[in-house]
Amino acid sequence: MKKVRDTGEPPLQGRERAMVEREPGLDAAGDVSPPARGGHDALIDNVDGIVWEADPSVRFIFVSKQAERLLGYPVEQWLTEPHFWIEHLHPDDRGWASTYCHSAVEQCLPHEFEYRMLAADGRVVWLRDIVTVLSKDGRAHRLQGVMVDVTEQHQAQERLEQTVSLLEATLDSTADGLLVVDRDGHITACNRRFEQLWGLTGPTACMHDATLLAAVREKLKAPDAFFSRVQALYEAPWKESFDIIELRNGRILERYSLPQRRRGLITGRVWSFRDITERVHAQRTQERLLAEAHEAIRVRDDFLSIAAHELKTPLTPLRLHLELLKRTLAAREPIAPERVDKAMAQVDRLSALVNDLVDATSVEAGRLKLQREPVSLLEVTNEACSEFRGISAEHAFMCELPQEDLLVMGDRGRLSQVLANLLENAVKYSPLGGTVRVSLSHVDGNAVLSVADGGIGISREEQAHLFGRFFRASNAPVSGFGGLGLGLYICRDIIERHGGHIWVDSELGRGSTFHVSLPVLTATAQREARP
Repeated sequence: MKKVRDTGEPPLQGRERAMVEREPGLDAAGDVSPPARGGHDALIDNVDGIVWEADPSVRFIFVSKQAERLLGYPVEQWLTEPHFWIEHLHPDDRGWASTYCHSAVEQCLPHEFEYRMLAADGRVVWLRDIVTVLSKDGRAHRLQGVMVDVTEQHQAQERLEQTVSLLEATLDSTADGLLVVDRDGHITACNRRFEQLWGLTGPTACMHDATLLAAVREKLKAPDAFFSRVQALYEAPWKESFDIIELRNGRILERYSLPQRRRGLITGRVWSFRDITERVHAQRTQERLLAEAHEAIRVRDDFLSIAAHELKTPLTPLRLHLELLKRTLAAREPIAPERVDKAMAQVDRLSALVNDLVDATSVEAGRLKLQREPVSLLEVTNEACSEFRGISAEHAFMCELPQEDLLVMGDRGRLSQVLANLLENAVKYSPLGGTVRVSLSHVDGNAVLSVADGGIGISREEQAHLFGRFFRASNAPVSGFGGLGLGLYICRDIIERHGGHIWVDSELGRGSTFHVSLPVLTATAQREARP
């Protein structure tokens, strides 16, 4: 109660005293006095929002002047049009906003919501409406509220969402898998490519890096080395890093890692992963092809050197024998038959070399011809053993042949050529003599022919190349062991064209055994093959 100033007059009594003690701004009836109402209106009009009052159907009975400044409609239009609010709502918000408001009013609940209204000039204005429902006897009889312009906030939010959407689209469209973690190891961002590279599913961005590392451990070819490098980067967050990672499934990833900075401070780390499997495989293939090309050039050069030596070897004595024969004829002396035989032997040797070159060319071009007919391997083996028994006095030939004949469909001459080549090699590569064993057996529907010697053998590393063109074992120098390195190459092609297989069992310094396997003709096939 305000204290009354003493004027020297008697104190007021009754109603006069009550009038003195009433609240400022109210008249005797308790209503807002005109001077006070004017002050309230000025205060309301200065509020940064539309202050309004309406009945339960949202028909406005009071609207502050801010309404006209904000939306461009005169205050009188707000007050005279019964459905002004609903009619000026944005079409997309008209249905749900009016329903939401009326539902809250029916329950006498205060509410706050955001919607769009159309301004007089066609602008779209976002408003946040804070509504109080005044009730009487449990029913709403008056609404009071404030509409605040939040258009700039919504526009800023839309720009932010567009920026985020653009960043997400950019991250998801990049070929690299990206992962961002903060200083505490929490994953703050990752893109779809990262999850694809590592075969991850689910919300990876919600993980901690420790959980993620545990999830990918089994995918790594060398997990301990990878984890140690990751730990080193966490201990030195300012460092940059590059690494190559191999996965168990054969894929190869290129990994970059950079510190993330904000205003000069390190706030986390960015990891970038790129799949370089195809690039590495292409590079390795290129390196392999280049190495093969260099090897082919080396083999070619070696072959030309060997071929020149091998071709010159029979030519020199042949020339000598022919000169001696020429002198003998000039002197009218009788010609010794052994001199002619020696000359013919060199011709045969030269012819064999030329035939190998021709056969190798035909094999390379796929033009080696075969005359197929039923062939008795027993006969072919017997003939070869008989021919070679008189070739070398230092070697003993042992033939282990079955009682039954073994027929194959093939070219008799070519099969004899294969066996002759194997026997020649057995004699050639066992220079100290010894026994050459030839065996023929029937194994699981195949005829298996084997030629074994006790010679110099061949290392395991070189056995894989033994049937290649121009190959010569490193322990068989040209000076001691002749040949162009084509015999076994031709033999392999002949046997494979017969549907068979040729291979070797050997140990360096302990001899070699060559095996040939050919499919045996069945009784039905033999009957069909007879003329």
